[in-house]
Amino acid sequence: MTTKRRINLKRVLEQAVSSLYGDLVTRPTGKAVRSEVVHMLADAEGETTVVIDFGLVGILDISCADEIVGKLLIDHGTARYYMLYGVSDAHCDSIEQVLERHRLAVVASDRDGRIQVLGPIADTARTAFRAIFDAGPTDPSELASQLSWTVDAARQALDELSTQRLVQVSADRYVAIKA
Repeated sequence: MTTKRRINLKRVLEQAVSSLYGDLVTRPTGKAVRSEVVHMLADAEGETTVVIDFGLVGILDISCADEIVGKLLIDHGTARYYMLYGVSDAHCDSIEQVLERHRLAVVASDRDGRIQVLGPIADTARTAFRAIFDAGPTDPSELASQLSWTVDAARQALDELSTQRLVQVSADRYVAIKA
């Protein structure tokens, strides 16, 4: 069974550190927030999509992005699917640097609902993700037909998306991660 869990980082910050500010800066702050997020996910069973809400977060520095996004994906990314929500351009700058360093990728949405994939993935995989996100679940043959690709090229892009946990595979169909 697939479930979704939404985690508001501003509230986690308030619980873990202080309610006096809404910025995620310093590595110790990032560790405290990540620890709280992991604790919140401890009771989640099965395949879970976790939506991490950055909407009320002001500043996100690289050390916090590394602790919250990078280490969370490294340590807990194979058991769940993650999506970042409410990500600003400034947040993206810090997150992208972390993802590049760790060779990770994640689905992100800004406050207006525009979706993008952050991290180092092939352009073909980005194109495939957009097609799946816009048109719905697909298989390699359908995607190849939709994008005028070979089935092998579609399969390769879908495999990359699946390996990075940007799509779920259900009954041989690939489904984009959504909030």
